[in-house]
Amino acid sequence: MKSRYEAVNQVLEMLRRDNPGLDAVALVTSDGMPVASQMGEADELKVSAMAATLQGVAEQVIKELRGGSLKHVIVTSEGGTLVIKSIGKDFVLVLLVRAESKLGFTLWQAELASQRIDKILNS
Repeated sequence: MKSRYEAVNQVLEMLRRDNPGLDAVALVTSDGMPVASQMGEADELKVSAMAATLQGVAEQVIKELRGGSLKHVIVTSEGGTLVIKSIGKDFVLVLLVRAESKLGFTLWQAELASQRIDKILNS
């Protein structure tokens, strides 16, 4: 029987395999600790902490503006797009996709992966 960590890693691997434009993907806790990641040479601890902070700030802005619950944060740069997606209250999925990638496809994949990860973590 697979551990939860192995099952989550399998979801991240599938996400990378199905989206060749995905340069990095990670599951982090909402307080910024990495759970599982495929980030290449990026500093996993630093990226995890910054992504969780960005997600937390975005949640506070949405709350202040009475905008409902946060679904995801999208940050676009010349080199690509950062997507940060909440998974429940305790986890965040972080994706970095190349600029030429289709954002809609990436968001759809992120949603499916988030549902799978949520199921794994809550089983």
